[in-house]
Amino acid sequence: MARMELPVLDKFCFVFNLRGGCITMGIINSILTFVLAVILITFAVDIKSATEAQLRRDDADAAMSSVVYTIVILLVVLLFVKFFFDLVFVYAVYKEKCGIMKKYCIFWIIFLVLFIIGFLKSLFHMGAGHVIAQILFLAENFYYIVVIRSYLISINEDGVL
Repeated sequence: MARMELPVLDKFCFVFNLRGGCITMGIINSILTFVLAVILITFAVDIKSATEAQLRRDDADAAMSSVVYTIVILLVVLLFVKFFFDLVFVYAVYKEKCGIMKKYCIFWIIFLVLFIIGFLKSLFHMGAGHVIAQILFLAENFYYIVVIRSYLISINEDGVL
């Protein structure tokens, strides 16, 4: 049976070396993670005020808004944890510490799964701007994991992750 794997890149953005690309993507990713956390905080404030208004009116949707608010708060916490780990990853690439990079990849995959679940759970309560920001964030992170994996394969002598 054929196995589908992530592609392995030789260059970052077809021009730059993978190490420089990992450092650049790590810095950019940490900034984007922080910005997305701030955007989600504004979304949480909007949900909180809407939930309080619904509770005053005894609206049936208040419970669902409360669940979405909780999910968004958890996403914000996850994003701040990821922001910290992104900075640790940049250090690991700079010092070529494979162990830290591999642990970051495991964290990243767990984070991505949790983030996608939270995003899908709160998708229909978001405005178009929030949805677009999160989709772009996910797309950038998928490319990022391909670059990280390619870099790890390039510096690993046996070529195995």
